[in-house]
Amino acid sequence: MEMNFCDEIKSFVNENYEGNISTNRIFTDMYEHIFIIDKNIVLLPVPLPTKDFDNSQKMFFQNLSIIAEKQNLQLIIVREDKWITKKNIMRWRILSHLGKFVRIHGRLCDSRRITKTQATEFLLQNHLYDSPFAKYKYGLFYKNQLVAVASFSGGRPIVRNEKTYRSYELVRFANYQNYVVYGGMGKLISHFIAEQNPDDIMSYADIDWSVGKSYVKLGFEFIEYTEPQKFYLNVKTCQRYYPKKLPQELLDTFAQQLLPLNDFLSKHDIFTVYNSGNKKYLLKLK
Repeated sequence: MEMNFCDEIKSFVNENYEGNISTNRIFTDMYEHIFIIDKNIVLLPVPLPTKDFDNSQKMFFQNLSIIAEKQNLQLIIVREDKWITKKNIMRWRILSHLGKFVRIHGRLCDSRRITKTQATEFLLQNHLYDSPFAKYKYGLFYKNQLVAVASFSGGRPIVRNEKTYRSYELVRFANYQNYVVYGGMGKLISHFIAEQNPDDIMSYADIDWSVGKSYVKLGFEFIEYTEPQKFYLNVKTCQRYYPKKLPQELLDTFAQQLLPLNDFLSKHDIFTVYNSGNKKYLLKLK
């Protein structure tokens, strides 16, 4: 008998962790919990939305994450669509939180500029989300193997305290699956700073998976929570669409009928979903 999504997550954790685990529902009765007591981590499996089960409340997951952090717990939102489309990466992310990874020290790695192709291929294989445009790409190599990648935007003028600063964004960072490069992100940022001389660097921590500790260790300052982002999810294909990027064919069909947009989309197995938003961080250099 095939396991449902939540049972599959539970089984995976039980197979890979021998510590204390509780399934008591701490934060909400809406979703099952996997509380990894020794790690102060709570996994919250979030199934695909249905007509009978609404998970489109905008602030719901961000508020839960804030509550968890105040209790010194990290809430990790494990979404079924990503489990289906990026299962290997999701499994590795969970294993890394369980302490199951190969450790490499950044001082043993060489930091180099890499090509767009190298960065894109690495991020597609090792990051949960897409590989957006970035002007600068850097990689860490361990024994000539690419084990971590960071990509940065070009500089933008930002006014702060009545002064204009040249600000850059750390757009993506990822380790190679099953590896964690200790000091890796810091080494890549230092390389970028040495070459580009930015006034500051900003970045976002995905609240679904991170509370931003790695940024704080590197001297970044927490600025704010960003609003959760709305997207439409096709539960048959697990394709995500941003509101302004729905397929034109679908929009043409919608224009020919009288249903409200959400009702029309649900008839096509597409439902409104919000992520948890991000924590914005800033590294001031000048």
